[in-house]
Amino acid sequence: MKHVVPFVLTTVLTLAAPAFAGDSPAAFPKGTFTLQAYGTVASGIDAEEIFDSAAFGGSYYLFDNVSLGVEASGYHFVQAPGDDGWMYGVAGVLRHHLFQFDRATLFADVTFGPAEATKRVPDAGTYFNFTTRAGIGATWQLQDNLYLIGGARYFHLSNARIEGPERNPSINGVEGYVGLMWKL
Repeated sequence: MKHVVPFVLTTVLTLAAPAFAGDSPAAFPKGTFTLQAYGTVASGIDAEEIFDSAAFGGSYYLFDNVSLGVEASGYHFVQAPGDDGWMYGVAGVLRHHLFQFDRATLFADVTFGPAEATKRVPDAGTYFNFTTRAGIGATWQLQDNLYLIGGARYFHLSNARIEGPERNPSINGVEGYVGLMWKL
C-alpha cells in the first residue's frame, strides 16, 4: 500500500484539468511536440542499489500543457561493491504542467515500462522487470524552444510476479533528474 499512494497521488494530479495558467496562453499548447534528454540518479530507500540512467524521448501534447510520450533509457546499477550491471528499457510518459509562470512551469509526471538487465536485479530478482516513476518537476525556458528540465520522482522496480511471488523482490527509491527539452 505504501508504494501505491505516491503513484495514485501523482496520477490524480497529472490528470487534473485544467492547468492553472489563468488567462495566459499555454506554455505547451495542444499539438506541440517536444524532445527531451536527461540524466538521473536513483537511490534505493529500502535497499542499497544505486541507479544512474540516461533517457531520450519525445512527447506530444494531446491537450494544452498535457502530454503523452515515450522514452528509451539506459541504466547502470550498483547492487553491492563489484556487482554492477546494465539495464535498458522503454517507458510511456504522462506529463501535466500544472502551473506556469513567465519562463517556468511546474509539472507532475508518471512513467511506466519494461526493462531488461544484464544481471538479476535485485540479486534475488529477475533480469526482466518493470520501472514505475512518479513525481514533480519544473521547466525553465532558456531560449525560445529550449528548456532546462528537472525534478524528483519516486522510483519503483519489480517484475510484477511474472516468476511467482517468491522471486519478486522490488526496489523503491528516490530519483533526481536534470536535462534539456526542445519544443518543436
